[in-house]
Amino acid sequence: MAGAKEMRTMENDNSGFASRSTTDAKIWVKYGDEMMTKGQVDKALEFYDRALESTSTHTQTQAWYSKANALDALGRYNDAIQCYDSALKCDPDDAECWFNKGLTYKKMGRLDEGAVCINKGVQIAMGR
Repeated sequence: MAGAKEMRTMENDNSGFASRSTTDAKIWVKYGDEMMTKGQVDKALEFYDRALESTSTHTQTQAWYSKANALDALGRYNDAIQCYDSALKCDPDDAECWFNKGLTYKKMGRLDEGAVCINKGVQIAMGR
């Protein structure tokens, strides 16, 4: 989580953070996660989008996954599925991502697709 001083700076001077290098993409993900814990989903999406400017595959995976979870929380299931797909392009062995994608499909009433994704996540988690 972001420290209290960092959060105050972020909340008070967003423009200062907007000029940060994309090498700080992990920080953007953390700020987005912090906004999610505060229920500020729209603000979280802004930070995840900033993190996606990174060229780091690991950071992009985290950002796509977190953005998907935020979109899911907003009920924007189709957008969430697209973000889960982007995360899985970066890391096809992310069991948690497969599982959450499956849960989103289930929310959409697409039970068969949801079951396939959840089973894929379980298989990965079990090392199969």
